[in-house]
Amino acid sequence: MLRSAKKLHIILIIIGIIYISLSIFHTNLWFDETFSVSIASHSFSEIWSITAGDVHPPLYYWMLRVLCLIFGKNILVYRMFSMLGIALFASLGYTHIRKDLGEKAGLTFSFFAFFLPIMCIYANQIRMYSWTMIFVTLAFIYAYRILKKSTNLNWCLFTLFSLASAYTHYYGLLAVGIINVALFVYLCIEKQMNNLKIFLIAASIQILLYVPWLISFIKQLVSVSEGFWIELIFPKTYIQIVSFQFGGDLNTTGDIQTNIAFAIAVILYIYIGYSICKMKKSNEKKWTVWAFGLYLFVISLAFIISLVTPILYARYLFTINGLFIFGLSYLISKEEKKYIAIIICSVMIALSVFNNITLIKSNYDESNMKQIEYLQENMRPDDIIIYSNIGIGSVIATYFVDNDQYFYNTENWDAVEAYKAFAPQMTTLTDLSYLDEYKGRIWLIDSEDLGLYNNVFKNDGYLLKSTETFVTAYQNYIYNLVLIEK
Repeated sequence: MLRSAKKLHIILIIIGIIYISLSIFHTNLWFDETFSVSIASHSFSEIWSITAGDVHPPLYYWMLRVLCLIFGKNILVYRMFSMLGIALFASLGYTHIRKDLGEKAGLTFSFFAFFLPIMCIYANQIRMYSWTMIFVTLAFIYAYRILKKSTNLNWCLFTLFSLASAYTHYYGLLAVGIINVALFVYLCIEKQMNNLKIFLIAASIQILLYVPWLISFIKQLVSVSEGFWIELIFPKTYIQIVSFQFGGDLNTTGDIQTNIAFAIAVILYIYIGYSICKMKKSNEKKWTVWAFGLYLFVISLAFIISLVTPILYARYLFTINGLFIFGLSYLISKEEKKYIAIIICSVMIALSVFNNITLIKSNYDESNMKQIEYLQENMRPDDIIIYSNIGIGSVIATYFVDNDQYFYNTENWDAVEAYKAFAPQMTTLTDLSYLDEYKGRIWLIDSEDLGLYNNVFKNDGYLLKSTETFVTAYQNYIYNLVLIEK
C-alpha cells in the first residue's frame, strides 16, 4: 500500500511537469520578462547596481546570470527555469510534506502545486515568483520542523531559505520576516530557552547578511513612496486579491472569468474556515492554522502599508502561495466526506485546464512574432530606433541588440539606473536634441494612437516612409512601426 502510494505520487509529479510545460516553449516576451532576459546578460556586480534602481532584490537575476553563462542568452532556458521552480515546489509534497503530514497530505500538496489554476500561468513567466514561492515555503517548513525537532540542519536550512526569500522578492522578505517573528513569539510563550538562544543567533545572521542590501532597499522604499505604478481600485483590486489563485492572467482576464473565480474563491474560503473550526485539536491543525494565518497576515500587512504607499498587488501573492497550498492540502487530505474533496479537486482541474488551453492558444499564436520578423526583414544596420512606450520598446530592445535605440522618457520616470538593464543598445533620454544633427532612417516603435509620431515627428521635417501595425495575442501588445527619414 505504501509503495503504491509512492508510485502514484511520482506519477502525479511526472504528469504535472508535462502539464505545466505544455505552454512554455515559446520566445514571446512582455516588459517584465524583457527586464529579466536583458539584465541576465550583465555581470553580477552590474546586476547588483542595476537592480538597486529597480523594485526587486538581485538573487533571481543572479540565478539567471548563471544560466546565461552556461547556456548563453536563451529565452527558452530562462522560461524552463521558472517551470523548474514549480516542479521543485510540487516535489516538496513528496520529499517534505508526505513525511511531515502524511501520504495523503503530500499527494494533495503536489496536486495543488500543479493544478491550482494559477500555477500553469506562472510556470511560464520569466520572473522570480516561482522561486520566491519555494524559498518561502521551505522557510515555513523548516520552522515547522524546528519545533518538532530542533537540529542544527533544520536551523541552518531555515536561515538559508529565509535569506533566499528576502533576496528574491520583497513579499518574500515580508513573509519570512513574519515567520521569524511568529517563531520568536512562539518560543517565548513556550519558554523554549535553548531554541530561543539558537533563534537569536539565526536571526542575527539573517540581519547581518541582509545589511549589504539595506541601503538599496531603503533607496527603493523612498522611490516607491514618491510614486509607484500600483493602484488600489475598489472593488477591482480586492476582487483580484481574493480570486487571484483561481482566475487566469490578470492582464487579459475578462470580467466573467474573474467573477467566476471570485465566486469559487469565496465558497472555498468558507469551506476552509468551516473545516478548521470542526477539526480536532492536533499539532497538524495548529500548523494548518499557522499556514493560513501567515498567508492572510502578509496580505493584511501589505494592505495596511498600501494605505500609505500602494504595494498590494495580486501577482505578488504568488510568492506566498505555498502557505495557502500547505494549509489547503492538509484540510483536503483529512476531509471525511470524500465527494467534497473530489468536487474541489475537479473544479481546480477544470479551471486549470481552461487557463492552460488559453495560454497555449495565446503563447503559440502566429501573430506573436510578426512584428519582430517584419523588423528583421526591413531593419538596416545604421537605422536607429526610438520609443516612448517602454512596454513595447523593451521587447524590441531585447531582440535587436545591434541597432542604437533610445527610450524617450517623456514623463521623467526615475528609471535611468534600472533601464541600464537594456544597455548598451538602449539609452534613456528626456529630450531628443541629439537628433538635430542626425541624418538617416529612424524606426518609431509607437503606441496604439501613434502619439510619438503625431506629437513629436509629424511636422518636424521628417519624411514618412511606411507604417505597419501588429497586434500580438501574447499580452495583447499593439505595435505601430513607423519608419521615417531625415
